[in-house]
Amino acid sequence: MSVLSLFGVVNTPEMEAAVLEVLRSGRIASGPHVAAFESGLAALLDQAHVVTTVDMSNAMQLALYLAGVRAGDDVLTTAFACMSTNSAIAVSAARPVWVDVAPGTACMDVADFERAITPATRAVILYHAAGYPAPAREIAAICRQRGIALIEDCDNALLAQVDGGQVGTFGDFAVFSFYPNRQINATEGGALACRDPRDAAAARKLRRFGIDASSFRDGRGEINPQSDIPVVGWSMAMNNLCAALGAAQLSGVTERLRQTRVHAQHIRQALAGLPGVTLLEGAAGAEPSYWAVLIAVEQRDTVLAGLKARGVAASILHQRNDIYTGFQACVRELPHTDVLQRSVIALPCGWWLSTQDIGRLIGAVESALHEAAAIALQTS
Repeated sequence: MSVLSLFGVVNTPEMEAAVLEVLRSGRIASGPHVAAFESGLAALLDQAHVVTTVDMSNAMQLALYLAGVRAGDDVLTTAFACMSTNSAIAVSAARPVWVDVAPGTACMDVADFERAITPATRAVILYHAAGYPAPAREIAAICRQRGIALIEDCDNALLAQVDGGQVGTFGDFAVFSFYPNRQINATEGGALACRDPRDAAAARKLRRFGIDASSFRDGRGEINPQSDIPVVGWSMAMNNLCAALGAAQLSGVTERLRQTRVHAQHIRQALAGLPGVTLLEGAAGAEPSYWAVLIAVEQRDTVLAGLKARGVAASILHQRNDIYTGFQACVRELPHTDVLQRSVIALPCGWWLSTQDIGRLIGAVESALHEAAAIALQTS
């Protein structure tokens, strides 16, 4: 029995040709594909100032730094997220303040966000979980009123929309990921979109030790001793090979997303109204990009085991980050996160699946639910 994979990895002839071209050129660490990928992303994302990085966690770290987050500052964020999102808070020696999700969603609750703001709050990370847009417009309005920097985590929400605008365009910063299982697979990579061009200019220096590329080399190609580095940064720059891979996928990403949305809607329509199933939603006015279809079920672990036994690579997706002692966090009661963590299942829906695969998945969900209900009845 073949397995219906939760995630797919893009692999095209154009990508293979791009890799061969870069390898033969010898320009692997840096080269023209980095600028080309950034330019293409800017057009795709409706963002003027895009800076690529080695991965999304580096992009998040840059965003926090540029937002003024320093040791001891508070950063509001949701616990139900990947460590690639929240680890940058700890690396910055800041304190995460855990915010609850809204009922029936995996996205930040606006009311709890307001309650969680502290005098030391410097920024908020708004995670568009599994491609489901969070209430970005409402959160952005509060951030403007309170002087809080808004960082949108779009790492698996490429081209998702809310209220007719792309996610990532509502905040001061937006972070994107090009990990292999994302909508664009650069084997590794991230991007930081900045509302302020001055932040983008600073990010370009900071991602490469703080070097000003326009003056770092003199006319001979040697390091210019007159080029100062007033703020020492990190080694966070995307290489030419990864950029070439990413750029080769820009023309096809919209069609892959269209196929994914068709599959997701088919699944959601088939599962709507099934006893014991809740379809999780994004914010009002959201058009998700569906990294997965999220449902909540009773007897989650039994249903999940049933799906896996039937060849469906479903998953709980994330383990809430507030369980980790490595965070020096502001711990808060998160009742809706509690419900989400014990009931959520992520179902595959991507472009790599066929119509027959989607039908098989729906049948597997129905069978697993029926089996779980029978087991619960026997043990009650």
